Amino acid sequence: MKKIRAKLASEQLAERICYTILCFCGIFFPLIIFSYYFLPEALLRGKTGATFEMTGNLLSHTLQIFRWNLLSVGCLLIGSLFSKKTKKEKHYFSTGYTVFFVLIAINAITLGTWSFSVESVAVPLTKRIIGLFQVNKNAGLIEMFGQLLILCSLANISLVRVCGKEIQTRKFSAIKLTTSEKIGTLLGLLLIFVGALIESHTILNR
Repeated sequence: MKKIRAKLASEQLAERICYTILCFCGIFFPLIIFSYYFLPEALLRGKTGATFEMTGNLLSHTLQIFRWNLLSVGCLLIGSLFSKKTKKEKHYFSTGYTVFFVLIAINAITLGTWSFSVESVAVPLTKRIIGLFQVNKNAGLIEMFGQLLILCSLANISLVRVCGKEIQTRKFSAIKLTTSEKIGTLLGLLLIFVGALIESHTILNR
């Protein structure tokens, strides 16, 4: 676990992204399977998502979904402003990772229990997982990868840093993103918008 934390807190963006993807796969897919077999269907329906007004207008509906998805980005941003480490660790570990893993756990349980706000006939487990990779119809992986890119790009921006019992605070002016981190953040936002567009198109054409 300490080695994984060290990789997630690496100074290299590419390394943070690679290990976050590995952690994502190790949490998301097993949790889908677990929730499918052991949790009641529609467990989270109406508890985790927004109810969108079906306008029939693709752009308007896309913007509704995009604004809703930005709430998760806001949660990641706030989480990234806090970090902690032990005295033996070299780098601070962003609290944003905890926020991200909670979000993907909710997404996994939503899929595993078929708790989508737009009701439809539940499909078998294999189709649920395969459907994730049909990115022209399903925006889930695109949106989550967008969140992942933003998370990893903002992993070192913390203003409140806890080391043991010591608390260090920094000013906003101390936040310095590298060029690759800026690109990663913008690309993440773009993917979330594309995901909202795909999701909107799929819903309106059902």
